[in-house]
Amino acid sequence: MAITWIKHGKRTSPEGTTIIYYGLATDLSIESRKRHIPHANGKPGTWDLTTYWVLWNGKEIAQKYSLKDAKEYAEEVNDGK
Repeated sequence: MAITWIKHGKRTSPEGTTIIYYGLATDLSIESRKRHIPHANGKPGTWDLTTYWVLWNGKEIAQKYSLKDAKEYAEEVNDGK
């Protein structure tokens, strides 16, 4: 069954940005974590890496590399309960 996801909030820090999504009527959430990664070999600046963490009752249970994959995984976990 598809979960309805609600964007709950956004935190920004010098390390990057985290966006939090809650699954309605579930104990699941997804955090989109964008982190600034320094360039290799001493090059100036950074590049951004975004990962999507699926959490159950606030505990990380999986890391995915797209929001679509994170939502699909969360729905599989929810259906398995």
